Amino acid sequence: MANTIKQSNRTIEISEIDSNYIMGREINVESVVFIPGATDDQIEIREYIEEITTAPVKTFFISGDGEPRVQYFNQRIRLCFEFGAASTTLSIGAKIIFNIGERV
Repeated sequence: MANTIKQSNRTIEISEIDSNYIMGREINVESVVFIPGATDDQIEIREYIEEITTAPVKTFFISGDGEPRVQYFNQRIRLCFEFGAASTTLSIGAKIIFNIGERV
């Protein structure tokens, strides 16, 4: 199986998450929104750097109440997440949304 990815000019939405994700290239990421599927969902969003085996954590989303979480970046960056990581717990319905800023 694979993640469901919907991409528009300014948004990348990943749902039905069941595998890792790496952005195709470095882009201007305005923000990342985590919509949990359940109250105990959590995921690390990392910066993807090809030369490094363990990408640095940029943000760690934890949902204690089932409500969405957001992190603003406003920078040119290449993000990723690892589905099978020990720190990742995702329920059915969880989504990650990358909001893309204007080109700089």
